[in-house]
Amino acid sequence: TRINDTCKADSKYRQVLYIADDNEIRSLDPGMPNWRYEQTFQGDANVRIDAMDLHVKTNRIYWTNWHTGRISSYELPSSSSSPSSGPSSNTHRNRRQSEGSVTTLEIVGHLEMPRGIAVDWVAGNLYWTDSGRDVIEVALISGQHRKTLISGMIDEPYAIVVDPQRGTMYWADWGNHPKIETAAMDGTLRQTLVHENIQWPTGLAVDYFNERLYWADAKLSVIGSVHLNGSDPVIAVTDLLHPFSIDIFEDYIYGVTYINNFVFRVNKFGKGPMENLTTGINHATDIVLYHRYKQPEMTNPCDKKKCEWLCLLSPSGPVCTCPNDRVAENGTCVERPPPTLSPFSPPSGPCTVLCLNGGNCFLNARQQAKCQCQSSFTGERCEVNQCRDHCRNGGSCTASVAGAPTCRCLKGFTGPQCNLHTCQDYCHNGGNCTVSQGNQPTCRCLPEYLGDQCQYSKCEDYCKNEGKCLQTANATKLCRCPPQFHGQLCELDKCQYCGPNGKCLPKASGEVMCRHDYNTIHGVTCPSHWPTRCIYSVLIGVRVALSAGSASIVIPVLLLLLLALLVVGAILWYKRRMRGAKGFQHHRMTNGAMNVEIGNPAYKIYEGEPDDDAGELLDSDFALDPDKPTNFTNPVYATLYMGAHNSRSSLASTDEKKELLSQGDDGEDEDMSDPLA
Repeated sequence: TRINDTCKADSKYRQVLYIADDNEIRSLDPGMPNWRYEQTFQGDANVRIDAMDLHVKTNRIYWTNWHTGRISSYELPSSSSSPSSGPSSNTHRNRRQSEGSVTTLEIVGHLEMPRGIAVDWVAGNLYWTDSGRDVIEVALISGQHRKTLISGMIDEPYAIVVDPQRGTMYWADWGNHPKIETAAMDGTLRQTLVHENIQWPTGLAVDYFNERLYWADAKLSVIGSVHLNGSDPVIAVTDLLHPFSIDIFEDYIYGVTYINNFVFRVNKFGKGPMENLTTGINHATDIVLYHRYKQPEMTNPCDKKKCEWLCLLSPSGPVCTCPNDRVAENGTCVERPPPTLSPFSPPSGPCTVLCLNGGNCFLNARQQAKCQCQSSFTGERCEVNQCRDHCRNGGSCTASVAGAPTCRCLKGFTGPQCNLHTCQDYCHNGGNCTVSQGNQPTCRCLPEYLGDQCQYSKCEDYCKNEGKCLQTANATKLCRCPPQFHGQLCELDKCQYCGPNGKCLPKASGEVMCRHDYNTIHGVTCPSHWPTRCIYSVLIGVRVALSAGSASIVIPVLLLLLLALLVVGAILWYKRRMRGAKGFQHHRMTNGAMNVEIGNPAYKIYEGEPDDDAGELLDSDFALDPDKPTNFTNPVYATLYMGAHNSRSSLASTDEKKELLSQGDDGEDEDMSDPLA
């Protein structure tokens, strides 16, 4: 159930955290972290619990003991599967009553150093890792019918988890080349899931609902996450102090730390801080959460398969297989006989075939003598070494349990036989390839390309409308547009300027002609006698509006033309004004036969310089002196002229004024006083 963006399981079933602490198993209710933990199991001094897993259906917990090389199980108190309740006062009594329910699995053969363990609750099998023999093995949950699934190309296998719903398993290898691998639960379809940014992958947990795998890296102090198909690797949680083992349920990751032995809880989406649930653990090595929905009930596909010995799940369905002490022959598992001959001793008795290279002679169901070869050899007498000259370029060869040779390549080489260079044809578009410590190729791309293999061009899909993308020396992207388009990304169509009623006629040169079927274009009436004039006008407007580059040229030119028009207009205005002012200046007058020019001083005040023709008819010594009796004087102008320049106080005499002004009055006697006096 989702409550406030958090997934919650049915509250009527109890959640219990089980923590491994040396030879103890302690329990804690994660919903009440302030409670003290309870002791669920305590073993003797030989017990060293390394990893644990639960089988909810049988209410048992399984663990590996690397100290003794054994796998054991323990029946949990019945309160673990009961509905939630408060703390019980008889916890210690329940523990003492169940001390005798520890079971050590009777597994054929010795386990050298069992580490991780995982329960297949659907098919009823048990998986574990053995870091002493560097293998991954499986058996029935009872410990019978042991079979080795994975060997070779594995260094220090540690944690392991299974996903019976999808038929896959996942394990962590924290050896010299740390990685997380996956395979089908029958050992096929092996592949590497995570190999980068990983150091000590010590804990694994599967989020079955969201199809993601989480891992704890005790050295990098992070919790990572990746999709079950290997995509989208991310760092989910940081700022942790050496997380060692983890489990996941609902929206929370539960874990223990490596050095300070804290038990913590943190949101898998990074919401909120980390919570310390309890302290006081001496040596926490693993943590598992018990809940009924942690292992949902499913139909066992093996029920219909009816396998004789061992049924394993896979993505394609259940698979019948034989344990290590038997071999498949004619669709059945026959017992592998113990060796009866030394590699070079002559045969004796009914087994008459000489088996080489450590092969064993046995009689099949038809009583025919056959050789059972060691994993690296094949042939009727085990005479063929499958690893001879199999791996190239210095690769080392090992054989799987099935006898197939497997190569471990040196750095820089890859392929089934180490016959390929790791960087061969890996980087595209001139990228430089280097090989990391994990023999993984890495590309350093040129500035114009990107991607893990430099397969993507930064110019790809950058320019619109089939524009060609160009990159400058500083990685700036430019678009070279087709003639009909323009803009930074060639996103603008020049034909849009023709309007809704115009027909666009693009030319190869990039110009756009607009033809209109109406007699107006953008509100301008087209002359009926020359319609191409309108087309030309629209073309000019389009070309100016289209090109941002031409605008930088046209605008300054228009400004210069406008300035020139203003200057010309100013000059014309000034000349016209000067011609109008000359109408009020003096002009040369003729008086019949007398070629005499009489200057009028009243007009001279408007002239800055003498007229060019003024001195041609008069003597150069001629001057207008009001005191000379030979000069003609107009009393009215003389008064104005003299008054304006403050030259003299008055004209010659008042009598002279009267005489001049009285001639037009027909003898009437008037006061002839000076009107300006």
